[in-house]
Amino acid sequence: MANFFRSISLKIFGVSLGLLVIMAGTALWSAGLTNQVHLELRTLTRSLFPLTLKLSDLHRVARAQARHAASSLDTRDEAAVRACRAIADNQGKSAARLVDEAESLRALGVRLAFLQRNKLELARLEPMIAELGYQERILYRMTLESCGVATGDIPGTQQQALAVERLAENMTSEIKAFAAEGALLVGDNQKRAMQVNLLMIAIASLVGLMLAWLVGRGLTRPIVRLQAGARAVSSGSLDAEVPVTSRDEIGDVTRAFNAMLVDLREKERIKETFGQYVDPRVVAGLIGGGQHSTVGEKQVATLFFSDIAGFTSISERLAPSTLVDLVNAYFSEMSLPIRERSGIIDKYIGDSIMAFWVPPFVEANQQAELACAAALDQFARLDAFRARVPDVIGLRRDVPLIDFRVALASGEVVVGSIGSSQARSFTVMGDTVNFAARLEGVCKVYGTRLLIDGATRDMAGHAIEAREVDRIAVVGRDEPVSIHELAAMAGELPPGRRKLFDLYAKGLARYREGRWDEALKAFEAALACDPEDGPSRTLSARALRFKSDPPADWDGVWRMTSK
Repeated sequence: MANFFRSISLKIFGVSLGLLVIMAGTALWSAGLTNQVHLELRTLTRSLFPLTLKLSDLHRVARAQARHAASSLDTRDEAAVRACRAIADNQGKSAARLVDEAESLRALGVRLAFLQRNKLELARLEPMIAELGYQERILYRMTLESCGVATGDIPGTQQQALAVERLAENMTSEIKAFAAEGALLVGDNQKRAMQVNLLMIAIASLVGLMLAWLVGRGLTRPIVRLQAGARAVSSGSLDAEVPVTSRDEIGDVTRAFNAMLVDLREKERIKETFGQYVDPRVVAGLIGGGQHSTVGEKQVATLFFSDIAGFTSISERLAPSTLVDLVNAYFSEMSLPIRERSGIIDKYIGDSIMAFWVPPFVEANQQAELACAAALDQFARLDAFRARVPDVIGLRRDVPLIDFRVALASGEVVVGSIGSSQARSFTVMGDTVNFAARLEGVCKVYGTRLLIDGATRDMAGHAIEAREVDRIAVVGRDEPVSIHELAAMAGELPPGRRKLFDLYAKGLARYREGRWDEALKAFEAALACDPEDGPSRTLSARALRFKSDPPADWDGVWRMTSK
């Protein structure tokens, strides 16, 4: 049935038409039954009941004739005889008229009768009425003759009157019984008609409900399937294709839904494929047509640069295929913390990773904290990765020691899809990008593994543990910038490192004031806590040199002379 109609409107129209036909049939059936009862009632009211009254009247007239015959004159008075005959004549004429009217009512009943039993009964009355008329005419003649002694037969007239009276009475009783039986039959038929009407209405309602249920089921089942498919899609399943079971609007929607699934699967395949080359969120934006994917705009971002320490020597020791396996394993391991912390990996440059955190991919007030957490997670994974290196490169001896340096810098950049009409990349540009790349190289100067700039330190706030290392001015940038060594997330700094940081901060303050002896003492105390502390060794060496050869115009800023 669902495929019978081509549109929902036709389905609804079909149901309505079906219900209308059923109700019309029920109404016609009910009208037929009602008309049958009406015809039976009409036979009773217009024929049988009046016929009973006419016969009753004829019975009374016959009785009056009998009384008149009993009181007929036995005289020769012509006036009295005429008066007697006038009464008899009037009674005879009344009786004849009643007989004629009774026959007319009987004939009318035959014409009106609906039931065969009524027709037969009324037909049976015809000779009886005729006989009654014949006997009444005899009585009429005898009543006339009974007025006067010369011609009257009073006893015979009385006997004839009694015969007419009995015949009329018998007919009246019979018709009354038949009319009463007919009335009961009409009542039964009326009750039966009402019951049949109710039954037909119930059947029509049931059939209508079944039709409505069938059509409603045909409409709702594909909608329920569509709903289930939509829920499956919302939960991430793109395999829930919905079968097309109708050729109406719902069928069109189902086909459109399946086409949408094909499109979504294709987009998902593209995302999975290009997600290996570009961050999946950027791919989603490119596929979805997000504005941030195509329009460049200025935003504050946190930049990430990392570099494997001593990579050149490592590459010289390994075969090209082995080197590729090692670098791929390293990138796979170190990319996870970045993506887990909502960072976007911009590109892999040789052995370096460039990434950034920027709205709308992260909240602006969280980007620096997330970048710091990702960098610390990378170093936390380093020991486990080093243990895997022999399996990755297939060597058990002369295994290279993997280490890396990281720099984080925050500032205003241009974010957008940048490139030619043939090839584009979603990336960031600006002075902050250049500075972050150079800051990674500054790690080698201070013997550190993880440096962040002052802007990143301020944005991360109390979420991290870091110490200020120095104020520097990189090549191509005159404005000095404070640099900090990121040590841990808040509350995770060991007590020994806290003491080292405090001693270093004291030495840094004296160093900036040009109080070289006091700075040397503080740095030596810091080295006593950790002889391998790179910043303490670096600034201790500078303080010792400046002690013997003080710089001119010292402002506490170290100016880099190379990139």
